[in-house]
Amino acid sequence: MKICWIGQSGYVLTSGSTKIVIDPYLSDSVYRASGKKRLVEPPVLPEELHADAVVCTHNHLDHLDPDTISRMDHKQRIYTTKEGVEKLREMGYDQAIALKAGDTVEEGAFRLTAVPAFHTVEAFGLIIQAEGITLYFSGDTLYDERLKEIGSFHPDVSFLCINGKLGNMNVSEAVEVALAIGARRSVPNHYGMFASNTEDPEKFTAHVPDSFIMELGQAYDVEDLL
Repeated sequence: MKICWIGQSGYVLTSGSTKIVIDPYLSDSVYRASGKKRLVEPPVLPEELHADAVVCTHNHLDHLDPDTISRMDHKQRIYTTKEGVEKLREMGYDQAIALKAGDTVEEGAFRLTAVPAFHTVEAFGLIIQAEGITLYFSGDTLYDERLKEIGSFHPDVSFLCINGKLGNMNVSEAVEVALAIGARRSVPNHYGMFASNTEDPEKFTAHVPDSFIMELGQAYDVEDLL
C-alpha cells in the first residue's frame, strides 16, 4: 500500500488497482471565502487523481472542497456526512454516499470504517485496512477521552491533527492520544496550509516515539514506515 500526503488532512492511498483519496483540498477556495491564502501549491491537480473513491470527513472547505471535487472524475463514489451528501447532490453528484461513525464500506482492496470525531456534529474519523495494515485518520477533532478507544483497532499508523485551533486538538493533546492509541508509527497533520492556523510538527514528533513527518507530495510505501 502506498500513501501520499497532499496537505492539511488530505491523503492519496493506493493498493493494487484501487485508489482512495481522503479530504482533498487542492484549490484556493478558502482564500476566496475568508481571505486565508494557502501557503503551499497543491502537489497534484484534481484532474490527475483518478480516484475510485473519495472520503470527505466533514463539510468544511478544506475537507469537502467543491472546487477540487468539480475538477475530478465524476465517476468516483464520494463518502461524506449527510450534510456533505446534500451539497454534492446539489452539484450533480449521484454517487455521494453518507457515512456515520460505525459504518463500514469496502472499496476494492480497502475496508473503510467511520469512527467518532469531535468537531462538527456529523464529522467522523477513519480506520482504513488493506494488505494486513490498519491506518487511523483522525480527521478534524477536538480532544476527547473516547479517541483513545481507537486503540482497540490496533492501528499500525495513526494520522493526527495538531493545529489546536478551530475545533482541533493541540500538540499536547495529540501527543496524549497518540501514546494512548499505541500505533507503531504516528504522523502529524493539519499544519502548513494557512498562516493563521498552523503548528510546528516537530513539537509532536519530539514527544512521540517512532513518529514521522511526511513530505508533501511524496509517495511512501506504508510497509517501509513500519
